[in-house]
Amino acid sequence: MKRIYQFLVSTSFMGFLLLVMAFSMAIATFVESSYGTPAAKALVYNTHWFELVFLLLGISLIHNFLKYRQYTMKKLTVGIFHLSFIVIVIGAGITRYISFEGMMHIREGESADHIVSSDSYFTVEANGQEVTERVLFSELSPKEFSEKMEIDGQSVRIKSVGFVKDAVRTPVESHSGDPVVDFVISAGEGMENFTFGKGQLVNLGPATVGFEGQADVRFEQEGSQLFIVADRDMEIRSMAGGEPELVPAGTRSEVKLMHLYAFDGYLVLVKKFFEKAALRVAKGSPESSNEDAVIVEISDGERQAIVNVFGRAGQIGDPVTYLVGNTPVKLTYGSKPVHLPFSLKLHDFQLERYIGSESPSSFASEIQLLDPERDVKRDVRIFMNNTLQYRGYRFYQSSYDQDEGGTILSVNKDFWGTMVTYLGYLLLTVGMILSLFNKNSYFQFLVRHLKMSGKAKMAVVMLGLLFAGNQSMAQSPSTAGIPRLDEQLVEDFSQLWVHGRDGRIEPMSTLSSEILRKLSRKSTLNGMSSDEVVLSMHLFPELWRSVQFIKIDKEIAASIGLQDKYARVIDLFDLDGNYRITEQVRAAFAKAPAFRSKLDKEYIFLDERINISFMVFKGDLLTFFPPENQTDAWWAVGSNPTGYPAADSLFVNRSFNLLADGVKSDSDIQPRQIISTVAAFQEKFGAGILPSEQQKSAEMLYNKYQPFKRVFPWYLLVGFVLLIILFVNIFRQKPMHKITRYSFSGLIYLGFLIHTVGLIVRWYISGRAPWSNGYESMIYVAWAAMLSGIIFGRKYPMVLGTAAILSGITLFVAHLNWMNPEITPLVPVLKSYWLMIHVSIITASYGFLGLSAFLGILVLVLYAIMKKSNQKNVDHFIDQLTTISELSATIGLYMLTIGTFLGGIWANESWGRYWGWDPKETWALITAVIYAFIVHMRLIPSLRGRYNYNLATVIAFTSVLMTYFGVNYFLSGLHSYGKGSADGIHWAVYASVGAITLLAIWSYINYKKFEEIAE
Repeated sequence: MKRIYQFLVSTSFMGFLLLVMAFSMAIATFVESSYGTPAAKALVYNTHWFELVFLLLGISLIHNFLKYRQYTMKKLTVGIFHLSFIVIVIGAGITRYISFEGMMHIREGESADHIVSSDSYFTVEANGQEVTERVLFSELSPKEFSEKMEIDGQSVRIKSVGFVKDAVRTPVESHSGDPVVDFVISAGEGMENFTFGKGQLVNLGPATVGFEGQADVRFEQEGSQLFIVADRDMEIRSMAGGEPELVPAGTRSEVKLMHLYAFDGYLVLVKKFFEKAALRVAKGSPESSNEDAVIVEISDGERQAIVNVFGRAGQIGDPVTYLVGNTPVKLTYGSKPVHLPFSLKLHDFQLERYIGSESPSSFASEIQLLDPERDVKRDVRIFMNNTLQYRGYRFYQSSYDQDEGGTILSVNKDFWGTMVTYLGYLLLTVGMILSLFNKNSYFQFLVRHLKMSGKAKMAVVMLGLLFAGNQSMAQSPSTAGIPRLDEQLVEDFSQLWVHGRDGRIEPMSTLSSEILRKLSRKSTLNGMSSDEVVLSMHLFPELWRSVQFIKIDKEIAASIGLQDKYARVIDLFDLDGNYRITEQVRAAFAKAPAFRSKLDKEYIFLDERINISFMVFKGDLLTFFPPENQTDAWWAVGSNPTGYPAADSLFVNRSFNLLADGVKSDSDIQPRQIISTVAAFQEKFGAGILPSEQQKSAEMLYNKYQPFKRVFPWYLLVGFVLLIILFVNIFRQKPMHKITRYSFSGLIYLGFLIHTVGLIVRWYISGRAPWSNGYESMIYVAWAAMLSGIIFGRKYPMVLGTAAILSGITLFVAHLNWMNPEITPLVPVLKSYWLMIHVSIITASYGFLGLSAFLGILVLVLYAIMKKSNQKNVDHFIDQLTTISELSATIGLYMLTIGTFLGGIWANESWGRYWGWDPKETWALITAVIYAFIVHMRLIPSLRGRYNYNLATVIAFTSVLMTYFGVNYFLSGLHSYGKGSADGIHWAVYASVGAITLLAIWSYINYKKFEEIAE
């Protein structure tokens, strides 16, 4: 037994458990992407074996805490953050087994006193017995339920044997069946099929339709006949033609086949009424079905029957009754209602839209809290990042009804789970930070080791990391037929102040740059600057409607008959002027963010581009005119403003019409004079709020010179040349000359200074921390990578050169066309200080981990070129590189871990759960686990060694890339806010993987020829 225990708490087995944990979670994210969250939970996250992994890791942590006396003052900091993981797991256990979460749906003017559980349950009721089990049905886990019950003196086995996602009901005659109505509903654009048993209904928005019960329009059975009755007037229209028949509200009418029942713009057609029918199951699609089906086998040992039970997580299931002998057995699948000791009444649901757009920018619920038990009655407002907390429950704004007449709130009750977990987060953060400064920690040991070898000469080799872009072959938008504008007129236009969408006053050049990047994902358009494009779009809207400049997803393009990567505005409208993607956009916005697919997001992006185009055409974005009351929004061109003298009001309304006339004709109107007059108008009415001319100049320079786009070739060139020189010195057996080293260091420092100033200016320009979308986080990662190189490379030019290469490549990737800079204000969920802290820390960690990976590549190169003549010299370089890599990886791991769990706090404040196995947070945890394994490889006898460590850092960085790119651009999840999506994997990725694989093989073969020293 002792030997078994020693094995279970050994570092080797602990390392194995970490890899099992990481590998399992990685598989689960792909399972979730293909089969849904229930499948991932059923196969991995909610399994007992996965919990056992955590339990065994916890036992090992406690064992090592005692074995290595981490409770002593010398090692207390390390002990604190190791024990913090146990506290976090305990908190997670409380959340999983004691707490619960769900959703509350409330219509305006109505109250609700129950929530619908997020978990799904399968319930069997018979002879006064009831068995309820929480289940995770999916196509990969159909056999979640199995129970034996005594019914009429017989032992009956009831078990699930199959599961059909997006099930479609097909009724067939059956003597043991129930009444069923098979009908369709149309709203003018397509139709939807429904198969209802008694008690079922569907909410259409203005009315509910159902089979008996409390529906507004309902079918009622009387013997073998079916009637229809409504609380409003209806028309009955024969499909054979003839005059429609008016049916007054409350009048019962026998249902006729081949007749349409019309009300509120909807048409109902009854296909067939079954007095007794059983429902067969067929596989449908998400668009054709809103329920799933569990295939249940009921057996008493002699006879067995198959029963289909319909339901879905998030919906209260409708029971299906089956007779076993003479005893009815009721089967139910779905979520269950959880009653609250109080109720919420929705007074008003408020949806704010972007100006001139149907797209929502924010939404909120005006709620009245009613608790007669405690004599509480108060009004509250719930919106994103502003929750209601009452009696242990927390309510969060999640989604809304498509008719905007109801709200959907997410609810949780998890006080103790949250508090224990937060305590674990606090211990983790404090312990890790203090460990960096504890002289007895391994981190400080590495620092001392590096100082001891600091006087040794350093050298490095550059692996060929040349990226050949394929941009020349990419399709570009065409602007043929668009007249060019006078350059000086465009320059004057770019300097006008404009009131941005987020309330910030900025030069027009900033807004126009963002507009063009949003519309086309380009900074220029066939030689036209962004300022010229925007001004031209406003002056020549009819011409631009027929120009291919709107970036469009290829799947959406194919669905509307396009083959290009760019669409015209007119392509999105049919001949009658109807918007061709209205339904898809509405459906996408109505979904909670966690349930939006990649295609949903692409529809939202495309809708945003179309809306922005019309806002430019009309001038809604060109808000150039400050109001008399300087706290109000600015007036856009063409507005009919109030509060001005008559002449000024007329100028606001007509100025850009005159500008268009002056540009299009040879009239006496001077276009530049009109722009000059607009600028004077701004000075007259906005003198007290306009930024200074110096601020304008700084922002104009930023837009003109684009520091990040210019600094990345600087980093690449200087870093590459520096490493080449060092490479040559390896064979010359000479150190780098001080003047050369200082010169290259100075050039890199200059680039870093420009990079830093650019970040500061961008922060100023955007009005927020520069890491809120894909582009900004990439330039921040590049900055963090360069900072890590400067920290560790003051005495080691090879580290500095490596960091410059890494930063340059990162900035290069940031400027690929599929990066999607935002021009609209942050979505509400991102307006959180917890997000700012979380993203800044976790994103900066990528820079340190990236430096460690690049140093690992350089070590592999050094192993590959090692010879007897240079073995001692190269081995010394490898030792220093490995030490710096360990320092960088440790800092990166600490920052990644702290940042990940701070993200849990943000998620809890925004969504109501601190951990939900979202792909992004899961991959961040996977990466942390992998790097935890790597920094502990030195404790595993079979894996310790510099070669193994450096190879591991290179391989592990693929997890960082998956965390950042793979999730953000290829998977759905909560973290896709403000993110773009890539059009596929770039060829350079495959080339890089192949090159690194060859390098690893080459270096390993050469490494085995030499006996390692100083292990």
